[in-house]
Amino acid sequence: MKTLPGDNPTPAQQLHAAITGYWRTQVIGTVARLGIADRLASGARGSDSLAAELNVHPEALFRLMRAGLAAGLFVAYPDRTFALTPMGEGLCANVPGSLRELAIIQSSPSHWLPWGHLTEAIRTGSSPMKAALGCDIWEHFARNPEEAEHFAQSMGNWSELVASEVARTVDFSRFARVADIGGSHGDLLAQVLRAHPACRGILFELPQVAESAKPVLASRGLTGRVDVVAGNFFEPGIPPAEAYLLKHILHDWEDDASTTLLRQLHAAAPARARLFVVELVIPDNRNPDTTHLMDLNMLVVANGRERTREEFHSLLTATSWKVERIHTTGSGTSIIEALKG
Repeated sequence: MKTLPGDNPTPAQQLHAAITGYWRTQVIGTVARLGIADRLASGARGSDSLAAELNVHPEALFRLMRAGLAAGLFVAYPDRTFALTPMGEGLCANVPGSLRELAIIQSSPSHWLPWGHLTEAIRTGSSPMKAALGCDIWEHFARNPEEAEHFAQSMGNWSELVASEVARTVDFSRFARVADIGGSHGDLLAQVLRAHPACRGILFELPQVAESAKPVLASRGLTGRVDVVAGNFFEPGIPPAEAYLLKHILHDWEDDASTTLLRQLHAAAPARARLFVVELVIPDNRNPDTTHLMDLNMLVVANGRERTREEFHSLLTATSWKVERIHTTGSGTSIIEALKG
């Protein structure tokens, strides 16, 4: 069956393309993992010379890159020569808005294998991670530090897409200290501090992530403005600050765990501290929306969930945070601003 018959595919052809969508995921992930886009950044290259550089099978690489045409990554020229499309450029490592790390992690075992157990997740209402990998996602990352690093960097890629909007939408100049809780390498915090030079920052992360964040912050010239604190946000030890950032953290957890986290934050926060929850918000309608797919992804990989406005309001109110406003951004991410009650 032809997947791309023209401008007007039949319903059956559209369904076929959707069913085989995972082929494209692995093509894109493999191109990203091999660093092919970076090698094409300066212009078209032959697949045979690339294969020699990458120490991979030349015919297999040619077939991968030919499949990359269908995935929208390349254009082809004679003599097995390929160049990047604008979409393919997004897999280069150091371009603004790069999605290379996201492509790698989404095609890696931590995210890829659990989706093969989706039926089990729907039957039980729980993440199938242990069935797929023998442990939860955080234990898997502890056992596979290279994959964990790709995950941390992919979160940084995602942060770049929304961080400038957060820094522009919220006036952080009124806060002496801004603490990014579970902020990975501090990508969001770095944007906030650049936009508000009078603020100091705190990055609170698990020990292994906190250690790897230090050189990243140093490379951004922020060592003197950011205190890196190691700890677990489910336990006492969160540092005091006038403002807290929680970006894409609550969606990792069901309500019980999220409640524990929010109560720990509330206990650590000074009077009148503010909390900024940066999350997708499920729209209150029945129209198709990508947040519905993300919600299912959170069930599969982390036993977490996306939430509606009402669900966020209930969760925060139950932990003594008073929701004051919800800012919407052009990227689709929302910023829920709450005051310590």
